[in-house]
Amino acid sequence: MPSRPLSQHPLRRRFPAVVGCLALLAAGAARAGGSDEASPLPAPPADPAATLAAALAAGDHERALPLALALHEEAEARHVEALYTVARLHGLLGRPDEAFAWLERAAATGLLGVQEVRRDEAFAALRDEARFQDLTRQIWLKGYLWLLERPERDAYQQPEEVMRLLAVRPGERVADIGAGSGYFTLRLARAVGPEGRVRALDINDLLLDLLRGRVAEAGLAQVEVAKVQPDDPLLAPASVDLILMVDTLHYVKDRPAYARRLAAGLAPGGRSAIVDFLPKPLEERPWGPPPEQEMPRAEVDAAMAAAGLVPAAVHHFLAEQFFVVYRRAEETASAP
Repeated sequence: MPSRPLSQHPLRRRFPAVVGCLALLAAGAARAGGSDEASPLPAPPADPAATLAAALAAGDHERALPLALALHEEAEARHVEALYTVARLHGLLGRPDEAFAWLERAAATGLLGVQEVRRDEAFAALRDEARFQDLTRQIWLKGYLWLLERPERDAYQQPEEVMRLLAVRPGERVADIGAGSGYFTLRLARAVGPEGRVRALDINDLLLDLLRGRVAEAGLAQVEVAKVQPDDPLLAPASVDLILMVDTLHYVKDRPAYARRLAAGLAPGGRSAIVDFLPKPLEERPWGPPPEQEMPRAEVDAAMAAAGLVPAAVHHFLAEQFFVVYRRAEETASAP
């Protein structure tokens, strides 16, 4: 993470309220001019702290809240950057114990990017040490969990509506492929009930360990957490009634081969639900998959069709993702 202006810092991706605050301040500056007409020159940005104080003094709590959030995020971003800078300086000065101590403090915030840390030449002398490797794994896990569980995910993911449309029945056997931290696993487990079965499958040991703990804490004996291969979900033939893959298929390199494995794992009458990101530029959605992993729905339809699966239901209510339920072609006409 080389030194750069904070406005260009990767942490900015994690602080959406700052953008909203700047828009709010710009609107306020325009109103302060006494006219709704566009000004040929933008007004200088207001002082966020002063604007917040004015909103609080006026009792305008609706306006004050986004300002307070933006100030908090600004301070948090600067705090993390300061911690990281101290760690880098200790690394550059050949002080590994101090570098580790400060880097661990920065990592504890969950706001560091693992690739920046791994590539940073300030820590070149530490890369082969087990402590550094363990720390970067934890940085990756914290960052990935943020992507999976950030508060705004519910707004675009609409998990309750997804579950309603999946129509999971008590006693069903479900495979949650790419289960991650269990965002859908726990919901699926409650839907199938104690007589059903959920196989929570992932390729990452850190996520699997985390998910095992969450499943045990929730007392969901109907959930089996298991490691699978990047190119094989390891489903026994005709063993599941529902396959759910959320934001996972775009990671798979040979999608037609993977689709054949999905089809083989479906029991008669079974269905495979794919929810994945609509292709968008990173400038518009910086937390989505990189361009090389973008996957239009037509590509998924073609891979599934080659495996004998066709769309049985297509849902369009998700702003960031497509949501398609596939069944065997010969079963589609008679599907409930």
